[in-house]
Amino acid sequence: MGKRLLIVWYAILILSVVELVAYGVTGYVPHGYRTVLWDRFNENSHIHHDVDKKVPYAESINRYAHQAGINPQVIVSVIQAESSFQPRALSAAGAYGLMQIMPDTWRQVNKDIKVCISRHQGECSHECYYNADLNIQIGTHYLAGLLEKYQGNMIFALAAYNAGPGAVDYYGGVPPYAETIKYTETVAQNYYEIRNEKTPYSSFLIIKTWEMAHRWIGWCFVITVLVMVWVVWRLVKLRSSWYWR
Repeated sequence: MGKRLLIVWYAILILSVVELVAYGVTGYVPHGYRTVLWDRFNENSHIHHDVDKKVPYAESINRYAHQAGINPQVIVSVIQAESSFQPRALSAAGAYGLMQIMPDTWRQVNKDIKVCISRHQGECSHECYYNADLNIQIGTHYLAGLLEKYQGNMIFALAAYNAGPGAVDYYGGVPPYAETIKYTETVAQNYYEIRNEKTPYSSFLIIKTWEMAHRWIGWCFVITVLVMVWVVWRLVKLRSSWYWR
């Protein structure tokens, strides 16, 4: 019985090392793969092209994107991800309209570009937030400001648009939030579809497969550790000592 437990012990030690290596590899590969895809998107997103007139609100999107110095096709991609072009969309967090803008963000940008100064007195209301033209203007200038803040890194700007610039500053890049990572990937996919380019969707599926493997290996390692503890307990009880040779 003792010899069998020793064999099991050595086998578990080897298995734990293999699992640790596999866990590290499956954690690194998705990160590296995603970085390559994000870099490719960053390069492509700086090539400005007007959106087709068939796209809803195309005139406003093209006009305000050019004013802000940002690619109109990126704005379309953001709108698609944020609201699916529903002008009266309202999120559970309280974000309004086509580009899902929070009231605090609206006030911050409106203070700079003053889009509502001639429309009414006092603070903007939800009617302003739901106005498609105003919403696109505010959202576009806000994203352009984030793009300038992050020195032309569109992925960082999109991450800040979703999670807030504080989170991006804290992590020094895209924060490790599942929602934010998915958001940047969705905007990128929308962008490639708008441009009728080959979408790297299969690449994102590969990343998700690696991430799933990473999680499964992590759970397997936890089980291995539990078995290891049980074997140690049995060996100590059997030998009445920590000396197992």
